[in-house]
Amino acid sequence: MKSIRYKIIVFAILSTLIPSFGFGVLSFQQNETMIGENVTRELRALANYASRELDFWIKDQILTVRELATTKILIDALSLENRASRNKQKNQKDALSLYLKSVQKRLDTVLELTVIDIEGKSIASNVDAPIPIMLDANWAETASSHGEVVIQPQWNTHYATPILGISVPILSEDDFALGALIVTFDMHELQSYLKDKTQSPLGDVLLIDRNGKTMLTSSDRNSEDDFSANLDDGVIERLLERSGEYTIFSDSRQRQLVGLAYTTARIPVAIIASRSYQSVYEAWEYQRTLFVWLVGLVLLFVAAIAVRMSHTIVSSLQKLIDATQKIVKGELDVVLTTVQHDEIGRLMQMFNQMADQLRQNQIQIETANAEMQQKNQQLERLSVTDSLTGLYNRNKLNSIISDQLARYERNARTFSILMIDIDHFKVLNDNFGHVAGDEIIVSVAKKISQSIRSIDYAARYGGDEFIVILPESVVDDAIRTAERIRIQVSSVHCSTLNKTIEVTLSIGVIQSEPEDVSLTALLSRVDGALYEAKRSGRNKVFSIRPRSGS
Repeated sequence: MKSIRYKIIVFAILSTLIPSFGFGVLSFQQNETMIGENVTRELRALANYASRELDFWIKDQILTVRELATTKILIDALSLENRASRNKQKNQKDALSLYLKSVQKRLDTVLELTVIDIEGKSIASNVDAPIPIMLDANWAETASSHGEVVIQPQWNTHYATPILGISVPILSEDDFALGALIVTFDMHELQSYLKDKTQSPLGDVLLIDRNGKTMLTSSDRNSEDDFSANLDDGVIERLLERSGEYTIFSDSRQRQLVGLAYTTARIPVAIIASRSYQSVYEAWEYQRTLFVWLVGLVLLFVAAIAVRMSHTIVSSLQKLIDATQKIVKGELDVVLTTVQHDEIGRLMQMFNQMADQLRQNQIQIETANAEMQQKNQQLERLSVTDSLTGLYNRNKLNSIISDQLARYERNARTFSILMIDIDHFKVLNDNFGHVAGDEIIVSVAKKISQSIRSIDYAARYGGDEFIVILPESVVDDAIRTAERIRIQVSSVHCSTLNKTIEVTLSIGVIQSEPEDVSLTALLSRVDGALYEAKRSGRNKVFSIRPRSGS
């Protein structure tokens, strides 16, 4: 039977089985996605609840420390008037230590209370060797305005419990920082608040410190659902890298879990919410296994029939497949030979014609593409550069400044601008001619490019004026760059005249400020600085310093 029509009919009957398999796979994928989304919502709810409770707990402890920091005994002990003699200081220290011990006994969650002076030295503590806690070097300068400092929580081996330090400044009556009260809290009390036992979704909540150490878990350490002791560092690191994303992983006992990590904004800790993979996917896996068995039986039946048909159609189709794969890979020198006179034979003839046409089209496309790429490169270069100097043109300059303003508004990343003008350029033009004038401009532009960093931008602003943009630079850095440019361009060799011409520059320098809300405002300020450089005698660098600068 030469025609493959009947073969296609038989195949069409069998192909009705394939959509059932595809539909089943699609359904299970959608079901798996829905399960993942539901579990993700539940885990996020667990993590958010724990984060909220952690914030509430920290706020309560801050209030406690603030109340203690305002007690008269602490203020008097740190006042300069009460430090008249060593004996008196010793008596005050002993009294203060007794007071701190009495306070610690009344507060169940407090482990240590330490008072430090303005220099950061320990004055008194309820323990002989308090946990060393380092504050910022300038904490005293900002104590009255910034208030408390939450010191990163960590697992403490001495107390065998997670701890959290809170530092609150001790202020005098005139709001002057006398020292600070540092209180170390036992975070174990927080365990009962990590999860609402009755209303929260199923799962476990872990509190991880910055080093990946598990500090607290919402479940009992000895319970079957406790995963905190069984998560290795690699798993914790992977969860933290995909913060907020649903992840499937295994613990050290090779139990599969599902979970996500949530990094808190207030303190450097992470909250991991997890559930047993089996509890989430048990029913789904049973249905999937049953479906796979049913589809497998159907595929065995279809395969038996396909083997009988393969002798007549597979060999010819394989030739077409192999030839098509070569075409896909770019091998167009493909020619099929056949003695068949049925539909497949005619298809092979058409394939040979198609391959021949593709070869011709590829040659034409490659030629046209090479020409187009060359033209595009030329157009792109011309669109952003000045034709005389090779520096950026005015349009590109506007785009660069707009980007820098946006970064400054977004991230407060300071940048500086130089506006450069060749002194008495009209006189040079009149004395030496426009050809020499153009050569002077090109030489100045080249020396400007050689005097700046690779991350800086230089552009021709117009005529004999140039602008240099210095990202990540303050005005002092810009002044040094401007002086370097001015010195480099002190003389220019003019090949047209075969002589060296003395050239001086006037340079205005500014630093980005909050008032620079637009490109026009920024250019207006730097233009004013350039005007002052010219007005004060030219061949100078004049800078407008920021209002907060010296």
